[in-house]
Amino acid sequence: MFRAEIYRVFSRKAGLAAMLAGLFFILYYTMGNTVWGEGLVDEGRIYYGKEAIRRDKEIAAEFSGPLTEDVVRAIWEKYGPPVNYANRSTTKEGLEAAAATGGNDNYCNRAMTSLFGEEIVGEDGEVTYALAEGWTESRYLQGGYTFGYTGSSRWFWDRFMMAYQLAYITIIVFLCPMFSEDYAFRATDIILPAAKGRFRLWRLRLAVGCFLASAYYWLACGSIFLLYIAYYGTEGLLVSCGLAGVPMFFPEDDISMGKGLLMLYLCGWAAAVVLAALVCAVSAASRQSFSSLVRSLALYIGPFAFMRLVLDSLPRGRVNSLLHMICYSMPLSFCGSYVEVSHGERWLMAAVALAAAVSGAAVSARRYCHHQVGR
Repeated sequence: MFRAEIYRVFSRKAGLAAMLAGLFFILYYTMGNTVWGEGLVDEGRIYYGKEAIRRDKEIAAEFSGPLTEDVVRAIWEKYGPPVNYANRSTTKEGLEAAAATGGNDNYCNRAMTSLFGEEIVGEDGEVTYALAEGWTESRYLQGGYTFGYTGSSRWFWDRFMMAYQLAYITIIVFLCPMFSEDYAFRATDIILPAAKGRFRLWRLRLAVGCFLASAYYWLACGSIFLLYIAYYGTEGLLVSCGLAGVPMFFPEDDISMGKGLLMLYLCGWAAAVVLAALVCAVSAASRQSFSSLVRSLALYIGPFAFMRLVLDSLPRGRVNSLLHMICYSMPLSFCGSYVEVSHGERWLMAAVALAAAVSGAAVSARRYCHHQVGR
């Protein structure tokens, strides 16, 4: 029965097309922002793609380890400000224009500019960069932060966010007919008369929905991580989250990127399971697959839209803050918000997400198992 239900999901052409299209777009977008988008200028010489990654690793290896004032000064004295920082371009023309200045543009001096630099505009409008006044007082130099080469991981969050949002929308597309399809084709008149068959089938389909949602989530989002490891290696996983661009609660952003990504991915997985339960609930309450799709998308986007359009315009008090936290606990924003809040707020978000999943399962069980044949 489990295999039959999985086959039933994959037999829907629209759902299968959404899975394949979503996965293709994620892989293409990730490749375009990793190896295809890597470029480096070293003393006027241009490196591109894999060669740029190799050279960046060689340069960063000299400075890897605890981030200190001496490390920042050594990088700045050796390589100076990046020549391809503002409106950065890694096309052949863009790299050639940057190389014509004879300066350097690599991972290390770009990272130092991002963390400690300031923009200086000359009288002729030319833009350059220098270490900002008071840069030695930066929290990144107070101890505990580890520097190293992470490649394009400073944009890892952007790619992960795109991947999990697209994965969640795809999950909605292929799970929305889970129960509503039976109503549309009047299969419930055959399936549901047996009292035991009702609950057993509901339980099986909910399990299949959660399983497929989990599998597609890990396939879509895990592909980004595997591509990152394939091109950049595992050294960057030791770099602190605060330096690697991975979102993390401020007092904890000195933990390694590996630990931060583990927490981020597990939160995304939990949100995918919650989403599967909610979509199954909507499907069990809908008579047509299209209405189930529209309602599921509205349920997915609704809390975030309500927070931005309504709650953000109201005075911030205890009730408003609680409503914000509930909205953040929904699948669309759960994983990104969970890692950026305090431990107490994390417990609240986890409780709300669990309550949403249980409520979704209960609603789908009641609506499907209590459906009246012939309605």
